[in-house]
Amino acid sequence: MSGSRPGSRSDDVLDLTRALVAIDSVSPSLSPGHAGEAGIATFVADRLESAGFTTRLVHAGSDERRPSVVAVRSGSRSGRTVMLNGHLDTVGVDGMDDPFTARIEGDRLVGRGTSDMKGGIAGILLAAEQLVGTDPPGRIAVTLVADEEDGSLGALAVLDALAAEELRADVCIVAEPTWLDLPVAHRGYSVQTARLTGRAGHSSQPELAVDVMPPLGELLVAIARRNRAMAAAPAHPLLGSGSLMATVARAGVAPFTIAANGELTVERRTVSGEPDDIGMRDLQEIVDAIRGDHPQVGWELEPGISRPAWRAQPSGPARELLDLMAIELPKAGAEPPREVGAPYWMESALWQEAGVPTIVCGPAGGGLHAVDEWVDIPQLQRFPIALAAAVGHFLAG
Repeated sequence: MSGSRPGSRSDDVLDLTRALVAIDSVSPSLSPGHAGEAGIATFVADRLESAGFTTRLVHAGSDERRPSVVAVRSGSRSGRTVMLNGHLDTVGVDGMDDPFTARIEGDRLVGRGTSDMKGGIAGILLAAEQLVGTDPPGRIAVTLVADEEDGSLGALAVLDALAAEELRADVCIVAEPTWLDLPVAHRGYSVQTARLTGRAGHSSQPELAVDVMPPLGELLVAIARRNRAMAAAPAHPLLGSGSLMATVARAGVAPFTIAANGELTVERRTVSGEPDDIGMRDLQEIVDAIRGDHPQVGWELEPGISRPAWRAQPSGPARELLDLMAIELPKAGAEPPREVGAPYWMESALWQEAGVPTIVCGPAGGGLHAVDEWVDIPQLQRFPIALAAAVGHFLAG
């Protein structure tokens, strides 16, 4: 791969973020017709290779549009390995005007992916380049993955590739947007589907049909009631309560036809300590309380994708790097970071589940997954300075 050697001054992060935003990396599994991660993967791989990293692309399956990047740089002395991680894909751009042209509005850089998470990727690249210039002991690994916004196929493929190469990191930092705070826990999730089967008929003779609308409505109400009860129950000290909500409902085909089929997608957000199958348990319990009143309706419950909740390890390499970030962020001009819980899921859970102690920190702003996404420019500038310093101290320690 080819490319020119970039600078590593913190001011470069603004231009680099704008260059990354200019590359369409919308997930084609979420928005068909978009380019995927191929263009941005080549861009960052070229940049890392010109900085002295050995790079390669890792594909999840046969889709050439969806590569992830693995880049490794070994120092002249042996030591520990730090992984810098982020995702290359973004959500869609429907309703946005010129989403791939990042514009400055005061202290904000506005555009698709500025906060989630091309600002974090720019910080990773600049920090990696600065670290190479100091030749710390050990190794720096950069993994920039595809498909985080959907099924995490990129992260899973990279984990398999690293395992095959027996490349194991001592610690990983994921540069998701955190307002430069330091999350030490985040929620997990599971998705489950309920399918209802009845019998179609003319709406003038409903007694000849089996209508799925009433039980579907009861199911929606019962799920909302369960969610309110969960919110009122004792909560996790960092993550609050779990949640249960219907996110997609489908039923009916025409105004004068009794609905014979219905489908409901139900999302369960989990907190640390809850069992992996709690979403299916909750849904099964609710359905069991309803189905007796609708004996002619068929019910099918199907589990879908699930991801675990995460909590940072309280000691060891993750705690060491987290403490170093807490020291270096104020030195770079940021507010002293707080240790917080995140209500959403991140791929930190996958890395730690694979045996890599993980922390999370990155620049943020607002409008994530919305038409007015932006990242805070001062955070954008401070992050690579703190990251390079913290990782440098970790590798030297």
